[in-house]
Amino acid sequence: MGDTTMQAAAPARGGGSQTETQHGTHIDTIENVDIVFRAQRRLSFSYGAVFFAVTLAIPASSVWWKSWYATPIWGGFTANYLFVSLFYYVFLWTMAWTYSKQADKLDETLMHMADAAVASADTIGEEG
Repeated sequence: MGDTTMQAAAPARGGGSQTETQHGTHIDTIENVDIVFRAQRRLSFSYGAVFFAVTLAIPASSVWWKSWYATPIWGGFTANYLFVSLFYYVFLWTMAWTYSKQADKLDETLMHMADAAVASADTIGEEG
């Protein structure tokens, strides 16, 4: 196993204003982590808002449209029953899958930023 200890934040190499945290050979700068956290927060809140809106629309539809819960549309099933028993689960699984894929892209972004920080630190180390 590699070194899993975390090094304390320190001024970045080269005298810049950035600070960095090192986990073994992996280096994260505060600015890079902040960029990814902001993107992750945006992603989480947008998916949370869509989930909340769709979930709230189910009982709201029952209040506003009697046909939503009282009129059979196929084999005695109402639109409300079909949506809640089938379509809602498909919606949730699709939403979870797409969220997972987009969150993985953010992780890849952070990894590439960290690799670039290691490469620039190595370049500065060779020059100095």
